Amino acid sequence: MRIWLICHLLLLCWASAARADLGKLEYLTEEYPPYNYSDAQGQPTGLAVELLQMIWKNSGVTPQPIRILPWARGYYLLTQKPNVVLFSTARTEAREALFKWVCPIGYSEYILLGRKTQNITLTSVDEMSKYRISAVRSDAAEQLLLNNGMDDNNIIPANRLNQAVKMLLSGRADLLATSKLAGYDAIRELKLSSDDFNVAMVLSAEQLCYAFSRQVDDDEISRFQHALTLALASEEFRTLQAKYLPLR
Repeated sequence: MRIWLICHLLLLCWASAARADLGKLEYLTEEYPPYNYSDAQGQPTGLAVELLQMIWKNSGVTPQPIRILPWARGYYLLTQKPNVVLFSTARTEAREALFKWVCPIGYSEYILLGRKTQNITLTSVDEMSKYRISAVRSDAAEQLLLNNGMDDNNIIPANRLNQAVKMLLSGRADLLATSKLAGYDAIRELKLSSDDFNVAMVLSAEQLCYAFSRQVDDDEISRFQHALTLALASEEFRTLQAKYLPLR
């Protein structure tokens, strides 16, 4: 009986510590459907948001506020503040040492998207600098362009993905660098036909994760990862996948 009581008290102490630590983090995201975006009432929703709610539940953490910001702003805050979580963040080689990671939320293929009327197809990354390419500031797609030797003078930055799509439509850009899923979702949101676009080149495929400021304690990262692992193994997560990623 005494041993059971001690174990129970230790478990309560661990749960209290988890609540105190994970509850002090600042959770940031962007408009990136179907993983994270604003619903009709302006509230955060999406697969990654509901998965985060499962993580909080598994950790005994009270649900926390989630701020939706332009990606470049959220990314900047992640690099500057000590207790930030930003999602859904592509875990690229260039970012690996900059943050701490809890993965995976999912996976994303990054592409160069063009207009079919232009019929642009690239066979190597060396050809990219022949074109003007729009990309969201600080997005993984923009970083992949730079990492592959793209001339930065030919990258046209946008604050949001729908703005980058409009640059492609207007002819200001020849190609759009984006994740495939988000790019085609933006096209549908703008009431355009996906048949009018083509994949000119595949840049990379990356894990999508929760990225943490480097100052976040490793114990908190471990607790978060454990809670995510439990969530991913659940029937509830399979329901989420069917809800947000049907036949994708």
